[in-house]
Amino acid sequence: MARFSQYYIVYKDDFGGSHEWEKREEHLSSLLKEDNSVEFSIEEGDKRKIYKHRVYHLVANPNIIVMRFANDKDLPIEKDFQQSTTKTEPSCFVIIDNRHGMRTLAIQNRKEAFNNPTIVAKILAQNFTNYLYKDHCYSVEIIPDYYPEDLFKAWTSLQQHIASIRFGVPQQMSQEEVLRKVQQLKSQDKDYFDDSLMSSILQLAYEAKRNQYKQTLTVSPEQKKTALFIDKNSAYMRNLITISAAAELPIELITIDGASFQCFVDVDSENVDKIINREFDASLLESLFTAKRSNGEPLEQEDREQIEEYIVEFINGMKHESKDEKKEVA
Repeated sequence: MARFSQYYIVYKDDFGGSHEWEKREEHLSSLLKEDNSVEFSIEEGDKRKIYKHRVYHLVANPNIIVMRFANDKDLPIEKDFQQSTTKTEPSCFVIIDNRHGMRTLAIQNRKEAFNNPTIVAKILAQNFTNYLYKDHCYSVEIIPDYYPEDLFKAWTSLQQHIASIRFGVPQQMSQEEVLRKVQQLKSQDKDYFDDSLMSSILQLAYEAKRNQYKQTLTVSPEQKKTALFIDKNSAYMRNLITISAAAELPIELITIDGASFQCFVDVDSENVDKIINREFDASLLESLFTAKRSNGEPLEQEDREQIEEYIVEFINGMKHESKDEKKEVA
């Protein structure tokens, strides 16, 4: 599984002079219509570096676009005890949700290609702006989607709409490490840190891990379509919150309409990557470009349809509705 960082596009008309502002989604789509519809490049001193790319539009929904974005790098090697370099073009995947009102980008976090996905976001934004401003007089920004820094603040703001809460369980920390961190949290004397059920919950979590099950714990109200209000009186809820805080795991708030918001509990922001990251099988995206399965066999139509379904499900889970900025002319 590969990690994808979550970003979103903002269209900006700072001067109220954009041409065909209402068609901005079509403008972006036209830039990504074919592999050669747009050139991505940056100036490096007196040279211009070009980033090769390929695009794939989902057959089921052409406004969801998968891009393979490559970096031209010098790779140090040693041959016959002599240091030299060789050219390599490692790539990462970008998924763009350009459906009406949607602005989401998922950028693969692949250090072999780029040190971090924000570099890719800046290259895309700069080049999209170069074309769009020249032809239509508006610009774009590509901004990271961050986890809310406070669970209770996010939960309060969405109080009427929370349908369920999903808690992760520790995968990288030992049970002893979690319990030590829990004791540190309890010393803070806050009303939502509790370890009364901790041993039982952790026993289930680590038993699942030993058997190679990926486990999450979802809490929802007994009555369907009822909002899940903040409840600090529930020992079960307090224990789940405490485990998440101890393991520095995001908690996912899921609204009645299916939108997802992830946040942390009292975590030192310097120690946590605040950009939302999700996992997706990059080999499936590779298959769309090679027309082959991972085992080398030809990709059949039903395989492609299944992959596209996975992509739509993936991008729907991080949907970001438009927050475009248009300055009105007096």
